[in-house]
Amino acid sequence: MFKIGDFSKLAQVSIKALRHYGELGLLRPAWIDRFTGYRYYSAGQLQRLNRILALKDLGFSLEQIQQLLRQDLPAAELRGMLRMKQAELERQVQAEQERLERVAERLRQIEQEGCLPAYEVVLKSVPAQRVAGVRAVIHGMHELPPLFSELDAYLRSRDLTLEASLATLAVYYDSEFSEQTLDVEAAVPLSQRLPGSRRVAVHELPGAENMACAIHSGSYNRLPEAYNALLSWVETSGYRSLGPNREVYLQRPADEAGEAAPVTEVQLPVQKKPTPFFISTNQEKKAMQPQIVERPAFTAVGLLYHGKNENDEIGQLWQQFNPRIPEVKHIVDGAFGICGQVEESGAFQYMAGFAVSSTEAIPEGMTTWEVPAQKYAVFPCTLQNIHETYQYAFETWLPGSGYKAAKGPDFEYYDENFEPGVEGSQLTIYVPIE
Repeated sequence: MFKIGDFSKLAQVSIKALRHYGELGLLRPAWIDRFTGYRYYSAGQLQRLNRILALKDLGFSLEQIQQLLRQDLPAAELRGMLRMKQAELERQVQAEQERLERVAERLRQIEQEGCLPAYEVVLKSVPAQRVAGVRAVIHGMHELPPLFSELDAYLRSRDLTLEASLATLAVYYDSEFSEQTLDVEAAVPLSQRLPGSRRVAVHELPGAENMACAIHSGSYNRLPEAYNALLSWVETSGYRSLGPNREVYLQRPADEAGEAAPVTEVQLPVQKKPTPFFISTNQEKKAMQPQIVERPAFTAVGLLYHGKNENDEIGQLWQQFNPRIPEVKHIVDGAFGICGQVEESGAFQYMAGFAVSSTEAIPEGMTTWEVPAQKYAVFPCTLQNIHETYQYAFETWLPGSGYKAAKGPDFEYYDENFEPGVEGSQLTIYVPIE
């Protein structure tokens, strides 16, 4: 038997912690001297103590450990608790990884501009809220104030005034920029239920789990600067827009006697861009970076498609090409899916073919494609997630990489290890860069 002090030294656990474990019932002393109150522990209790410390190291709370140490705990429940902890830790690692990326982006900004950014962008959760709104298609920002005047009249007609703590806002519903018109709703939050009117709609404005926000102080004419900073942050931080942007007017311009300048919060709901195959299957930061290679010029022979791939024409092209592969002569490399620049109409050229050393005896109906020497970023993927990998390459990696997209064609490369029809079989995509 060991006194608590000796047991503390042996186990390298403080006396305070041992007393706390005893109070919780995690590790009660083997014996307590009823005359002196001294606590004694047995050597056999070290195994239970080590298990407590091991579970604590995994991130479990003492309350959770108490449940895990139950002798009647089913194995299935134990596995379930461990898997939940694993998922929790993975979320924490992902959150810290994203934080690390934001720090790296801030460093890049300071190195490029020599100073702190003019706007700080924060990501926050915005709850849904009941609003009264007037929505209209306007022909310029000068037509927005009259919409708020309509809302003021609506509130006054019901003997209400806008609460000082609630800021008015504008919601922009246009899916793309237009120089002629803006589809906008002027809205005021409501703290109580009210009936709408012919012009005023009372409804719930959806919330957003992730809202990218930037604060602009000063003239409304300079709001585009805040939008530029917001969109730049969204792009370089690996997010994408998820709905209408908003302007929340935290402080309206003061009257002639006042000095306060308007303060506006620009908001954009966003979501994280999808994580492609080569990131989701590799946890280390270095695995997130593509390989940068120089590839010499080559000539490909194959079937050519021109269009928008609206009905999986590219898949049909490969189905036509695969049975004719034996017709292609002088093959020197694996198969290529070569894609040209997207035209203004949205159409593009795509070839299913092979690299060849000679263009003699080109099979009937096939053609050639001369691919110039080029530097590429190479991303591994599978056919099942090729779209999201392309999306990651162009929307997330490229903007923050220091490279620019080059004009040459990009292509898929299927080497001898690729197995058609086998789910998860890996290929690579080559993105031209400069």
